[in-house]
Amino acid sequence: MKTYSVTYDLHQVKNYALLNEGIDKISETVWVKVTLSQFIIKSKYSAIQIRGFLAKHVDNDDVLFITEINLNNKASQNLPTNIADAVNRLK
Repeated sequence: MKTYSVTYDLHQVKNYALLNEGIDKISETVWVKVTLSQFIIKSKYSAIQIRGFLAKHVDNDDVLFITEINLNNKASQNLPTNIADAVNRLK
C-alpha cells in the first residue's frame, strides 16, 4: 500500500463524520489525523481514485488535495508525541 496525505477544507456544510467515514473505507482504517484538516493514510488506490471516492463524502464547494508522500523524509514542529508515533507506525 502507498502512503498519501489527504488535506481538505470543508466549507458551508461541515460534515466531518461523512468525510471520516470515507477515509476509514478508502484506507481500510489505516490512517492518522495529523492536523485539523489533514490525514495521512495508507491505501492500495491511486490519488485520483481516492479523490473520486472521497468526493462522494464532501460537498461540491469543499476542497480536497491528495498526494503520495514519503514518510522517510519528514519534519514537524509541535506535533503531539502520540501523533508523531502513530505516523511513524505507518511506515
